[in-house]
Amino acid sequence: MTKYLLFFFTAFIFISCDSNELGKEFACEFPSPGNLETVEDFKKKFTVKFPKHWKINLYYEEAVSSIYAADTTLSLSKATLIDISFITNPDNIDNDFINKVKSDNKELQLEEVQSKQIKFKRNDAYYNLAKGKRGKFNYHILNLYGKTETGFIHAKTEIYGDSLINERLCSAITLINNVRVK
Repeated sequence: MTKYLLFFFTAFIFISCDSNELGKEFACEFPSPGNLETVEDFKKKFTVKFPKHWKINLYYEEAVSSIYAADTTLSLSKATLIDISFITNPDNIDNDFINKVKSDNKELQLEEVQSKQIKFKRNDAYYNLAKGKRGKFNYHILNLYGKTETGFIHAKTEIYGDSLINERLCSAITLINNVRVK
């Protein structure tokens, strides 16, 4: 009996260490989307699960391998766009890195809503949520940078319009949390 209790305690600790800190930052409830398929990037650096009906595009160049995904059955002002990339880059998530992200937002005339250093997949990470205008739409963009052994995972979520912002952010965060680096 003690052996089983030790097993369940160890499993609980392991699962807790991989908790979704990003989801907690946005007070997300985690409904499990159904009918998911695993998608692998072109360079075989990571996988992620997306709903089967979403449109998926792969992109790569020398130092980057990306998966772009969106539910194209919805209008732009109701959809969520997700771009997840593996970037071969030895940089650390430090003050210089964070200042560069904030500077890029200002250049794009985006106003920071919230940002914080967190853990993602047990590694150092940083997220930045900003808002602004793109064309005729109000626009929110969430960038998550998660360090890996050989580079970064950069997950970007774009939300156009004003409806269901937090719900769409939480839906994207749930999907982003499915990233598995190889």
